[in-house]
Amino acid sequence: MNHVQSRAIVSVLGLTLTLLVAPLTAVAEAPTPVDESRLVPSLSAAFAPWTCQTKQNGPVCRGESHRSWGWSPSDLPCVDTQLWVRGDSDRYQTRYYTEDYLDGFREFRTHDIDYLSTSPDGPATATITTNVRFEEPFAVPGDDQTITIVTHGVLWDIRSVQGPAVWRAVGTLIEPPDAVGTFSGHVTDGSTTTRYEDTPLPEVLSDDTFIAAVCAAATSTG
Repeated sequence: MNHVQSRAIVSVLGLTLTLLVAPLTAVAEAPTPVDESRLVPSLSAAFAPWTCQTKQNGPVCRGESHRSWGWSPSDLPCVDTQLWVRGDSDRYQTRYYTEDYLDGFREFRTHDIDYLSTSPDGPATATITTNVRFEEPFAVPGDDQTITIVTHGVLWDIRSVQGPAVWRAVGTLIEPPDAVGTFSGHVTDGSTTTRYEDTPLPEVLSDDTFIAAVCAAATSTG
């Protein structure tokens, strides 16, 4: 047997051994199952069933929440008009835990629609839509009292089903755990659009403004 043939046989044997050993190595290095009972804070039942995997920096858990509810009386005080509301909600959440099983960061996607009507069985005359992504970093891992909520997207879109938005806010809302939230973005109020920058939320959307916009949208005749 010449040297070329010897090297060829050695190469083939090496490749064969690699293919035989690789599956065994993969099995041996399978991620450790996540002990969900150790997670702090614990997983929300609203997003169950959760799917958790062990990653390099700790467990990562994903869940979804899909809800719909039927017509019921609204407590919004529209003058001389009782409103009814029903809704649809689709939410997706990912939680990132440390190696010590402490939650340090969360991500969400949310698409919520409230349908409003002047009749107890519909049809809807107005909608309030929220379509956002938001994240929740923890100042202290595991302590959900230290979360800052940072929301991006269409925070509120209040409109009659027959026309354009009555009141709409698109931008970023930052809500620290110990301070009033601030908004940066654009607000369309009727035909007027206003730009805000780090403005306290009550100055952007007060309770009176919200109620007036919802009632105007729901009772509009076109």
